Amino acid sequence: WVQGFSNKNFGFISNQTVCYPCGNYILFLDTETKKTTVLQCQTGQVGAFAANRNSQVLAFSDRKLNPIIYIYTFPELSKLTELKGNAQLDYALLAFSFTGPYLASYSSIPEFVLSVWNWQQNILLCSEPQPGITATSLSFNPMNWQHLCFVSESSVTVWHMERNNDEYHLKRIPVKLPDGQGTLSPHKDLFFPVSHSEDPYHGPDLPVSAIAGLV
Repeated sequence: WVQGFSNKNFGFISNQTVCYPCGNYILFLDTETKKTTVLQCQTGQVGAFAANRNSQVLAFSDRKLNPIIYIYTFPELSKLTELKGNAQLDYALLAFSFTGPYLASYSSIPEFVLSVWNWQQNILLCSEPQPGITATSLSFNPMNWQHLCFVSESSVTVWHMERNNDEYHLKRIPVKLPDGQGTLSPHKDLFFPVSHSEDPYHGPDLPVSAIAGLV
């Protein structure tokens, strides 16, 4: 009963080792030898959790006032760093980028803040509040660490991380979702105006930027 699976997220930390949180511990299961290794959270129950197979590191938060995100290496299970943000109660989600030393976190009530860290340098790069939004999934684009997919109970948002030297900023790009019947509602295209291709009298479609005030 101590080592049961809590139906939370899990992931591969190496090609043959899978890990997942359980109570106050992180369990590592070697899929070939069936051997189990345990890492204990010294401050109590494990909260949010993420693993990165490329860098062979894992991150997890504790569940206490002003929680901390811990970064550990595998297979040494030695602590690399601690990330201390402004979360007061709990972190809901953590996600590693596939390339680069980046970690995304989302705190739950009362802040609801999306943050991106450089975990190697222990630097908070940028944050963006999402008041009252409960997140269900958080992941980086495998091909581009500057794209972050954020899924809530009713919406999907792609966050684009813009960078200017040492300044980082998250730009929100909402995703149009179909309605209950599976159809997308029409929306205004800001680049191309309404198409007149069915009536050749109007000529070719031109982008809005090419229109010089003539109708």
